Amino acid sequence: MNRELKKEQTRTRIKEAALTLFSEQGYELTTVEAIAKLAGVAKGTFFNYFSSKDELICDLQGIFAIKEVEKLKDTPGPLVPRLQLLIFEIVKRFELNKPLTRALFQAMLGSGSSLDAHNELLDTLSESLHPLILQAQENGEIRKDMPAEMLAQQAFQSYFGTLIIWAMEMDDEPLDTRMTMTFELFFKGIAPQ
Repeated sequence: MNRELKKEQTRTRIKEAALTLFSEQGYELTTVEAIAKLAGVAKGTFFNYFSSKDELICDLQGIFAIKEVEKLKDTPGPLVPRLQLLIFEIVKRFELNKPLTRALFQAMLGSGSSLDAHNELLDTLSESLHPLILQAQENGEIRKDMPAEMLAQQAFQSYFGTLIIWAMEMDDEPLDTRMTMTFELFFKGIAPQ
């Protein structure tokens, strides 16, 4: 078997095991040891692919978003409500608390390789979003005077900006409430005038 293919299969097994365990017992209670065991790899092998559980969840969020955006391309009807629902699903599926969110940003920004991997995911997600944004512009759901690339970038800034500010604050407002308000304003701002 091709070495690169074997590495990708191992990486996929680790991610699938993590998703299973995160959904069964939550992020906090899931250990790297449990992920490695379910994936059928040694704990050290886990660290050959991910520097931490935090880095792994960042990767999973990006991949989930990319897959869900790809599914939207093949469904008829208005796109904006479905994009709003997708954002809500990402927040709900990967429930983040404030300490975990701060740890995720530290993991993402803490090393060049983590940042490069995150930026690659964002580039792939942006490429997936462009056709949807163009379709929504043609449908009259989104204003046409802004390029699709700029709108995707603004969506990322809204998402990550909301996450950072929410994680720094001391109040108990749920992330889904904050993200819903952010994107309600975002989509109103890009609606046709």
